[in-house]
Amino acid sequence: MTLELPAQIADKTLGFGESSYGVNRVTLVLADGRQVHEVYLAWGSKIAKIGSRWIASPDDLDFSVADIVDVISEVKIFR
Repeated sequence: MTLELPAQIADKTLGFGESSYGVNRVTLVLADGRQVHEVYLAWGSKIAKIGSRWIASPDDLDFSVADIVDVISEVKIFR
């Protein structure tokens, strides 16, 4: 199993601002309605960290990547 977001969800992150170089901070929305906050995505598609906990394998998650139905940026862009 992979830590990559489903393609249609990852595509949505392309317009998000970065919290640091190559990293997006997002909230994941799961099929059961749960929201997982403070998720750090590497290059907009790979789950690297949740909160202060590094994610190295699917076993580090309490949900399946297949359960992700949406993603919300936590980075505010000021213009």
